[in-house]
Amino acid sequence: MIFKLLSPWLLFWVSCTAQKSPPPEFVGPVCDKPPCTRRVIKVKMYIEDSLWDRMVREARGDPTELIGKQMDIIFSRVNKHLKNLDNGGFKVDFARDVVKLNRSEIVLEDTYVDRINGNKTTKVDPTNIFSHTFTFQEAVQKLPDRYSTDLRILFIPERGPDPTLATSEETCICNPDWFGCIAVFSIRFIDNWGHHQAVFAHEIGHALGMDLHDDQFYTSNPNDQLLMWSGIGFRAFIWSPEAKRRINNQDNSCLAKEIPSSNIVFPDD
Repeated sequence: MIFKLLSPWLLFWVSCTAQKSPPPEFVGPVCDKPPCTRRVIKVKMYIEDSLWDRMVREARGDPTELIGKQMDIIFSRVNKHLKNLDNGGFKVDFARDVVKLNRSEIVLEDTYVDRINGNKTTKVDPTNIFSHTFTFQEAVQKLPDRYSTDLRILFIPERGPDPTLATSEETCICNPDWFGCIAVFSIRFIDNWGHHQAVFAHEIGHALGMDLHDDQFYTSNPNDQLLMWSGIGFRAFIWSPEAKRRINNQDNSCLAKEIPSSNIVFPDD
């Protein structure tokens, strides 16, 4: 989901002047300047209160371990997609650090500035994912340690009539002069949080630098395989050349490099 607003004239110009290409096939990642090492996206997770309470009932007690297992499933799948990006790719690292929203450092307000509706001050609507998004983002922007992690993700239960399942702030990773680097992921199935893993990978793609959708560059999306198409297919797995180009062009060098397991030195017993 893109938060940068383009004028109607610019959208018309982009759609009319740029000739679209045929849909691309899968191409593996390239390494422009070897050696290429995967970059690590440090993420902090927050669980919306009602979703946490549902997990309490599922776990019949403290849900931290159960939620951690669901996170393992989500990000093992998301990381498979991120590994296919160029120059080593990326991986999400969350260290199973999950917290209930109202027990966290996040303080939500009752209103927010609606950036997709003329910057109007709007009352919070718990059934609207964009309301969750902007309220959460504004709270993150007020944190004294706002830049202590690369991305903050709020998990909410799927709700309301809007078909949007997830949102993120585009181009926000390694971009401290931009809006708060956040994403909001909806959970449809309480026992299968990884069901929409392609959607979640899509949103991280936006944060890494893909600020548009593949619809604007390619004529079609056969079998719903393009990860950055506006309507993400359940089995999408292809990063288009345009998505890769834009992510490559964003300076994501603030992200730590993954330490290969062969380089880890363990102390003597």
